[in-house]
Amino acid sequence: MRNVLLIIRREFLERVRTKAFILGTVLFPVFMIAMIFLPAVIKTGGGERTLVLVDQSPGGIGERVAQALQAPRDDKSAIRYKVERTQGTLESQRDALNGRVERKEIDGYLVVGPDVLQSNQVAYRARDVTNLKVVEDVQQAVTAVVQQERLRDSGLTAPQVAALVRDVRVEAARITGEGKEGANVFATLITAYVIMFLFLQIITLYGQNAMRSVLEEKNNRIVEVIVSSVRPMQLMAGKVLGLASVALLQITIWATFAALISSQQAMLTRKFGMSAGAFGALKLAPQVWVILLVFFTLGFVLYAAMYAAAGSAVTSEQEAQQLTLPMMLPLFVPIMFIMPILTDPLGSTARMFSLIPLTSPLVMPVRAVATDVPALEVVASLALLVVGTAAVVWIAAKIYRVGILSTGKKPTFAELIRWLRMA
Repeated sequence: MRNVLLIIRREFLERVRTKAFILGTVLFPVFMIAMIFLPAVIKTGGGERTLVLVDQSPGGIGERVAQALQAPRDDKSAIRYKVERTQGTLESQRDALNGRVERKEIDGYLVVGPDVLQSNQVAYRARDVTNLKVVEDVQQAVTAVVQQERLRDSGLTAPQVAALVRDVRVEAARITGEGKEGANVFATLITAYVIMFLFLQIITLYGQNAMRSVLEEKNNRIVEVIVSSVRPMQLMAGKVLGLASVALLQITIWATFAALISSQQAMLTRKFGMSAGAFGALKLAPQVWVILLVFFTLGFVLYAAMYAAAGSAVTSEQEAQQLTLPMMLPLFVPIMFIMPILTDPLGSTARMFSLIPLTSPLVMPVRAVATDVPALEVVASLALLVVGTAAVVWIAAKIYRVGILSTGKKPTFAELIRWLRMA
């Protein structure tokens, strides 16, 4: 045990003293602050769009659509519109309008047909239709005018129509396990996504560090001196746990920084106009912190052991890189299913991936942040992760024991099986 502690201490001190560790620890919070607060600080206008409205509508609908688009908006980031109205059919003007769009004299044109009340459809053509904000503004303006016209035909006055078609805003927030109101939807989704991305980055980064460290010691023949006084299993355990302690220290620093940001909620809300619910996601319940810590630690040990074994089995950096992608693939699977996991954390997709040991270190923490996961599912996921981690560490230790002293070509799969039997 003393040898393992010495190796852990060496690995820990060797990495926390590096410039890469210091820069990474500092730059990540700075990056997150920039992502959160810069949009609030840099409030640029939405620009101006010039549209031509081909008006074939009955009852002055086109004129009111133009007025709705050109109406002043309180939001400084809103797009300002300049609308030119023309009469006649689209067929007689299509070529001319397309030419104006190509020459960038106008940004696009909107066609409101004579049957807009029945067809419930208008046509919008533009140079850039990927600007969803413009499409949304056009849709809202036309929808509001058409709804008002339909209701006016029913005998309602203008104020009554305005009251009936008012938009309803939904302010959603989750209820925590203690029965209290928690963070809003957007903040919860962002927090869960950041945690998944953070765990993915740390596991792959430090895992590759473990693989390169083992490969370097093997190629320099340093490992032959080390194993003369330390058992290979102790050496691998020290490396893995040393790296885990560095990763946990980095996460602890980031969590402390997040807590400090959350403690300044009143000031930040007042200065940047942010919703108070946006800070609720930073206030995680104690049981959620426990789930994050346990699943991250076990997942880190699982993958770090795999990387260490891979480093012992190869003989060059190129061979090591070839093994990196296959080991990272299970971690990228949850990213491919990120939307069903985030939007339905109690669904079958999220539940399935939280029971697979290779994906549960990422999925279960996300589920715990997004909702209150049933205790039975947490226990089942944890039990399977413990068994999976133990099995991977056992296999990795056997490969590591033989691989660190082997030289020459990269072993084949059959040779790896033979190593498992020999060790």
